[in-house]
Amino acid sequence: MTSFEPPDAGLLVEHLLPSLLGGSYLLSQELQARTLFFGELGMALEELRGRLTVISSPPRAAREDSQYPWLWRYLSHFIVGAKSRAVQHAKLWAFHWKGSDEERLELHVSSTNLTTSAFKAQMQAGWQVMLPLGERASQRTRRTWGDLVPFLDALGASAGDVAATRIQRLVTLLDRVECPAGLTFVASIPGQNRAARQLKQFEPSELHVLTPTIGEWNDRTLAAWSANAGVVPGKIHLKWISEQHPWAAASGWALSTAARETLERNGVHIECIPIEARFTEQHREADQRWSHVKLYVLRSRRKRLLLVSSANWSVAAWGAGKDASRNFELGVLFESEWAELEALGEPFNPPDTSPFCVGRTDEVDNESTLEWGEASWDGKGILLRARSSNLDTPITTLVTFTGSSDEGLSLVDGVAVMPWKDPEHTPLTARFTQGTQMLAVDVIDLRRPTEFAETPLPEVDPNVAKALREAFLLQRYGGLVVDPETISGLGGADRHPAVGATAANYSVQAWLDARAAFNVVDQWRAALAEAAGDPVLIERVRLDGKELHSLYARRKDPAAGLVAEELSWRLDEEA
Repeated sequence: MTSFEPPDAGLLVEHLLPSLLGGSYLLSQELQARTLFFGELGMALEELRGRLTVISSPPRAAREDSQYPWLWRYLSHFIVGAKSRAVQHAKLWAFHWKGSDEERLELHVSSTNLTTSAFKAQMQAGWQVMLPLGERASQRTRRTWGDLVPFLDALGASAGDVAATRIQRLVTLLDRVECPAGLTFVASIPGQNRAARQLKQFEPSELHVLTPTIGEWNDRTLAAWSANAGVVPGKIHLKWISEQHPWAAASGWALSTAARETLERNGVHIECIPIEARFTEQHREADQRWSHVKLYVLRSRRKRLLLVSSANWSVAAWGAGKDASRNFELGVLFESEWAELEALGEPFNPPDTSPFCVGRTDEVDNESTLEWGEASWDGKGILLRARSSNLDTPITTLVTFTGSSDEGLSLVDGVAVMPWKDPEHTPLTARFTQGTQMLAVDVIDLRRPTEFAETPLPEVDPNVAKALREAFLLQRYGGLVVDPETISGLGGADRHPAVGATAANYSVQAWLDARAAFNVVDQWRAALAEAAGDPVLIERVRLDGKELHSLYARRKDPAAGLVAEELSWRLDEEA
């Protein structure tokens, strides 16, 4: 997933991740429910560790303490800027789903950041598709995705070597399914100026724009952008709010007086969005959310095209002529009958209705020379890397650990290694400092599964964690659903659950238990076979097998002894 602003741990832990992972429990202040929620989430995140990736822009302000700092052990958070200055403004989410009979790739392109305000205080627009993956990959299939693949390659390179490897997993999935017909990905890559030129091939005769941020256009850049896009300024319609519109108070819409004068002088139509205008049936009059939507409607002689994008209308997002874009942006363009954006808007009538304008600070003056940093821990040492456009001032770093004091050192040529082997005090954040500039990053946990297994379940009482971990492990491989009455510390007693038999069938209880236990073994073996070719995944599944063997070996019933023996054979075969 990508986001402009750094991801909000509270949003991910309490809402988004449990929803995506199909959690069975709700977050509650009640001890038992809370323990089950975090136990289930922690186990699910551990299973997917190394496969959950977020890429964002570097943080623009001082970092606040995270409510759930442990999240970044499981979810890897990268920032862009490893090669040159960049802003990550795209909102791309990609999910690889594996079912019993097929694999699917789900893609989302939207205007939604991974923040609570994006979900609760703003309206967003997005596009989504779910595609079945084929067995074979090909370069011909990859080419059908157009500019999406070069965008992904550049994004990975900008976020560092580890992120680039993660992104290539997505690219290989794109090789297995053709891009749906009629779709065009419109991408901006920092340092390039191709984005607006992608619109010209559709021969637009008219363009309608709805974005909350308008760049600092001047006569030259506006003329260059119009030439790139193939539409003259007099055929561009900007949908905008008046000074009286409720969104003017939200600090989300920005158009400077100078930019407005440039647009008007060049013939761009600035049209007023009525206060009573509604975008969807869910957008009621009492709805206080402001629009963070970025939509462009292209009209040609033959058809209407809708672009759903992350890009505001600015040179930074699009580039213009010789001015390259500074942002990673992504949109998807397709034919649409949706005509509401064209009809939306009426002439401003000063002084009764005037366009909302706001003074804007010069973003270049606020840019930090400390442009990128990364901290990764492999269980032995923490590799610290940073890049700055200021080559004369030394960079120092301070690493914060779980339950431990900070440790610091200086970088040499932008690199340093801090030896660290303590699994009980895991590194959480690294703060790079250069003069008055500071950049904080989350530590990427690259430990192998066998080493990570020593990490305690998050937010769970250590006295309960072992029994809870075993219960969720059995559930993962087809065992019974976790029963708190079998777990000491959650109101129950330490005993393994039995497969229910009726009162008249006590004699076959052992047989039922054995069948259920061997079903766990079968599902574990299937998971091991599916992991073939992925060394890290195989190691994690084998570790699960060892934990299952230990679990059954401790039980006294005959069925458990047979299952432990079977697992022992299978583990020896795979050794």
